Amino acid sequence: MNKPFVLIEHQCLKESEIGIIEGYNIDFQPADYLKEPKCLGIDQNFCASYYIGATWLVPKEWAVIVHPKVQNVDFVKMFLAALEVDTENESDYFSKCYGIQFDDPLIETDERLNQLTPLLVLHYISLLERLVNRGLKKDYVVREENLKSKVKGRILFSKHLKKNVFQQRGDRVFCQFQEYTDDIPENRLLKKALLFAERVVNNYSSLRKQIENTDLPTRMAKIDVAFQHVSDDIEVWQVKKLSANKLFKEHSQAVKVAKMLLRRFQYSIDNTNSEQHITPPFWIDMARLYEMWVYSKLNAVYHGQIEFQVGGHCRTAADYIKKDERLIVDAKYKPHYEDSNRGIIDDIREISGYARDNKILKHLNADEQEIKCVIIHWCPIKVFEKVEKK
Repeated sequence: MNKPFVLIEHQCLKESEIGIIEGYNIDFQPADYLKEPKCLGIDQNFCASYYIGATWLVPKEWAVIVHPKVQNVDFVKMFLAALEVDTENESDYFSKCYGIQFDDPLIETDERLNQLTPLLVLHYISLLERLVNRGLKKDYVVREENLKSKVKGRILFSKHLKKNVFQQRGDRVFCQFQEYTDDIPENRLLKKALLFAERVVNNYSSLRKQIENTDLPTRMAKIDVAFQHVSDDIEVWQVKKLSANKLFKEHSQAVKVAKMLLRRFQYSIDNTNSEQHITPPFWIDMARLYEMWVYSKLNAVYHGQIEFQVGGHCRTAADYIKKDERLIVDAKYKPHYEDSNRGIIDDIREISGYARDNKILKHLNADEQEIKCVIIHWCPIKVFEKVEKK
């Protein structure tokens, strides 16, 4: 493997790097909205988009790493804030903010992008917390047990003879019966992944530092209590065989991320003992993550008054609306508008279009009224923290 190319968002490859890559005839193309980006969204001009992460341009030969354009952005803290949002619409949207390709070879990265594991752990803990609040899934499982002084279900005569009659244990009956319990394979998978997540939190110093002033340890303790009657006894082949149940949406997402977490450490808890500087290819859509982060902050201040991703015509959507003020808000992942607000006109046209969209106006109960519009571009975390305190 050659040393990876390193870019920041919207930066282009160097001419020397382009010369290397052109010979491989890679099909660079912009990513579709809320879809997994090919080559981290690098386009035909060899320029990065608003995705960060690491990916292979040529498998096992040339990789590219893309860092955030906002200097010192704490995208782990943004993830934590976004994960606090606990409604189905936002959770579905968040699940499309990042992806991981576990089947591809690992890429050597640097400390700045050594955050994939913490992100995965934090997402998983958030999903489990949501699941616990709704109650663990239960089902009937077949048990075999050597019962004392009672019969349950049906007697397994061959095992009863071997274990009891021949051993002169007259007070025992070996039975097979069904039991309605939460100790089912899906929950065992979730419990096993939870143990991995807890080990990561304890062993990753960078993650411990990021959560030291949060209530995450308390939340994890609550999850432990909910899983206290669930075993973590599940084999690798069973993990791979388990599939998500579409009828139980919370379980479905949690099972998916649990399997991702176990694969991250190759199903061995010993691999969680130290921080790693290798990663499977992954991507994070910073524009979408920023929208989720802003929503979490707005919702904290104006709880229940903000609607997220309100659909309009032609598959468009306003980022947020505030009904009581008949206000449309749009989030733009931009540190600033360059050269005396160059580029702001297109953004104003976009949000003005939302203000004339009948479907969005219907949500605001404002058919023909003049609608107020606000654009929130990149805003430091401390600014939102001050707003919350007010």
